[in-house]
Amino acid sequence: MKFKNLILFYVAIDLVLIAVAGYFGDIYLLNSQVAMICSMLILFASYLGYKSRVDTKSVNYQLNDQEKAFFEDDWDADEPSEQQDLKQDLKKLRKKTKFNKMDFIGAFKPFRLVAYITLIVAFFMLLRRDLFEPFSFLGGLVVMPLGVFLAGVFTRDRN
Repeated sequence: MKFKNLILFYVAIDLVLIAVAGYFGDIYLLNSQVAMICSMLILFASYLGYKSRVDTKSVNYQLNDQEKAFFEDDWDADEPSEQQDLKQDLKKLRKKTKFNKMDFIGAFKPFRLVAYITLIVAFFMLLRRDLFEPFSFLGGLVVMPLGVFLAGVFTRDRN
């Protein structure tokens, strides 16, 4: 699904949520929209975190033995000095693209932490002001994963 279509899809889901929550009252609408906005922030932050992780992994991709043999057998350099230069360039490239063993730190990306902190602060602000309605808040949180599921179902390949 293209990004533009995905945005329209979530706007449509949010409009349905607004209609349903608005029918029950202002507090239900407030809770559902606060939860929906927080879950969208979490989704966006997770997307950015996973995107950077995939980009890092694709740079650090390690070849298997068959792929290494394929690339090592095709030396087109005429002179030994050119082969030495190519080997040195490969060594430099390998040093630059070492796999980061501390990959679990990706779960603690700043955007993701800020998004979860925003959710917690919004929850406590609603609770403190006696505006918290648990069912509508949970409804707003559930809309995002449900939308991801429905987007996956509607856009899957039908081969």
